[in-house]
Amino acid sequence: MPILIADSDAVVRRFVGALLANNGYRVHEAADGDAALRAAAELRPRLVLLDVVLPGKDGFEVINVLKSDPVTRDLPLMVLSVRDREEDVVKALGLGAEDYMIKPFSTRELLARIRKILNRGR
Repeated sequence: MPILIADSDAVVRRFVGALLANNGYRVHEAADGDAALRAAAELRPRLVLLDVVLPGKDGFEVINVLKSDPVTRDLPLMVLSVRDREEDVVKALGLGAEDYMIKPFSTRELLARIRKILNRGR
């Protein structure tokens, strides 16, 4: 099962994807909220990393849809976003995201948080 990265910024998707691939994870990318929803339902990834700012359905809508669907509600979700407002963090966590990291982020910290989320699911 891959990790799904949903971010409208291709540079961020490639950077995070390469970081994860170099650490032994398989990666699938989505450029917008609708593509993220389709990929999550089809792939049932180990983890969904998503930005709040996405074309189509935004990250909050994606979280809400995934957590409302019996097929995807147990998928762990982590938000990576430049939006650092407290209300955004609280909203994402309240909708069911396991974690929220603000860009730019430390790659070591990102990997540590991902490992923690994935180990919790075992």
